[in-house]
Amino acid sequence: MTHSSENGPLTDSIIADFGAVVGFSVSTSDETTRGRVAMTKAQLLVETDDETRRIDVEDVFDVVRDVSRTAAADSTETVTLAFDAGGDRGALSLQADAATLVTFQRLLFTRLLTGTDVTVTHRHANDDADERRPCRLRISAADVRLDPVDDEPGVVVRRDEIARFALSGTEAPEVVLYLRSPDRVERVSVRFPSFRLLNLFGRYLRADLLANDAIGSAPERARPIGVLLVDDDEQSRELTTVFLNERSDRLSILEASSARAALDVLAAADRRQAVDCVVSDYKMPGMDGIEFLNAVREEHPTLPFILYTGQGSERVAKQAILDDVTDYVEKDVGPGQYEVLASRIEKAVR
Repeated sequence: MTHSSENGPLTDSIIADFGAVVGFSVSTSDETTRGRVAMTKAQLLVETDDETRRIDVEDVFDVVRDVSRTAAADSTETVTLAFDAGGDRGALSLQADAATLVTFQRLLFTRLLTGTDVTVTHRHANDDADERRPCRLRISAADVRLDPVDDEPGVVVRRDEIARFALSGTEAPEVVLYLRSPDRVERVSVRFPSFRLLNLFGRYLRADLLANDAIGSAPERARPIGVLLVDDDEQSRELTTVFLNERSDRLSILEASSARAALDVLAAADRRQAVDCVVSDYKMPGMDGIEFLNAVREEHPTLPFILYTGQGSERVAKQAILDDVTDYVEKDVGPGQYEVLASRIEKAVR
């Protein structure tokens, strides 16, 4: 299918593409019909035989999923998106199998929320004093990351640590996360710049707390895997993060734009334990992947390290093996490469 509309074709990389039963509250027809949904970083494109509609992701202000706790992975469920395009409000309903909707919803929430500037207050169990600071929000299926705008250590909340949460809007749009790990942090408050973003974050938390039951997974969740992804190409880094999160809800991705920046992350005592595997490109300025591998091995001789590159050669692969690389994966065209990479990461940390 060629993805296009009256405003031209989609030019950004497509991060989700699936068939669904589609219904528009502002459509020329009130009936649902089979169609196809494509999503990029900035837009949703919905195509049916009768019409083509384009929605800017930033216009979405609510996402509601009809979740059944006993649903099987192939059961049919519904996600409804409410959007406001220049004052014209509408709703889009999508019916598809539960597993597809879980993946789509996680990708959508990532696009809607990651990068939001927030103010964080957290209280340690043995410390009565609250600490307030500006942070940048990053979310994934495995965790919520609150990265300070300065160089101070951030707060990483694993999804399985969240016992409950409460939304508050009396004074400002804020959510309080209550954690199951009182020896580390017992409460984290996150203040958002708008009630729209607070509402979407609440929807994200509610949806993902039910996601495992919705796709028929076991009650016991596998331990999350912290992945340090190192690549100087921002677009490649973002796409890899998105598709790895889509392929596995165990992976918690921390990005670095250079080998030097990655070494700084590994040197931070509070973050070192959160990195279970390094995935690095080869051709990078300043320090290439092999040099980075050797630097990591000096301080972390047993840390899994995967060289993931499109710039490789037989010589590079042989050198990486000699320098004790854990695995070597060549970049390829298409989403299949990310399934291979996700599988290799999970295998490397067993």
